[in-house]
Amino acid sequence: MNNHLSFEEGWKVLEQGIVKCSKILECTSTRPTVNEYMNYYDCAYRMAVQKQHYCPEMYNGFKMMLAECVRTMVLPHLMHKQNDSFFRELVKMWSNYCIMIRCVIGFFSYLDRCYVKQYKLPSLSNTAATSFFDPVFSYFNDEARTALLTMIQQERDGIRMDSSLRDVMHGICCSEAKSIMQNAFLDEIYGYYSVRSSEWIKHYSLPDYLAKVEESMEMETKRLAYYLEISSGDSYPLCLQVSFYCHVNSICRSCFCWK
Repeated sequence: MNNHLSFEEGWKVLEQGIVKCSKILECTSTRPTVNEYMNYYDCAYRMAVQKQHYCPEMYNGFKMMLAECVRTMVLPHLMHKQNDSFFRELVKMWSNYCIMIRCVIGFFSYLDRCYVKQYKLPSLSNTAATSFFDPVFSYFNDEARTALLTMIQQERDGIRMDSSLRDVMHGICCSEAKSIMQNAFLDEIYGYYSVRSSEWIKHYSLPDYLAKVEESMEMETKRLAYYLEISSGDSYPLCLQVSFYCHVNSICRSCFCWK
């Protein structure tokens, strides 16, 4: 091998590593051996530090390879599934994908530490999350939103959720699909509390009603922080809108509904 490593020559090696790791998605392969791993790492390192480096090409190639893996190996598993079955399959594929990504990012760790930071690009882990969730929401927007919001609603109703829901939501928060889920979450909150506020008005006195509004606002603030990783300083105004809606509803009906 010459001192200078061409992109075509080097990327062929790295592509083999990514393809090998992608088999983890379908549980048909193990992780690379130590020798294989070091070979992939050394190849990516050389391509990044040589005089004519290929950092932009590797960064773009990383994104393109992951997008292809998701298209061919993840999306087919989500077809014809809804609600709980969709959620469980999404959890499974995301978990396998995370294992795969930890391996692949290891090959490109120098690229992530130096080139990505220097040019203030999305980290490889965030890029990987976007490569997963963007096509999921693009192809299965209704199914994904319904399944995730149903799980959150069950948690709101007191059903204990395992860590899988939080893991998936954390992945969404690292991706560019976060805003999609944020908007869906807020729309769901509005719908939920518009119904609940009407029920509260019939059964609670004004002080008790306002206490329910305050309690709900605090819980939704915590829920936004926990699932969508929005700090309390950011989520508080959003939840305040919910309480404001409830309060306006109460004012409109108080003259003839209140006990």
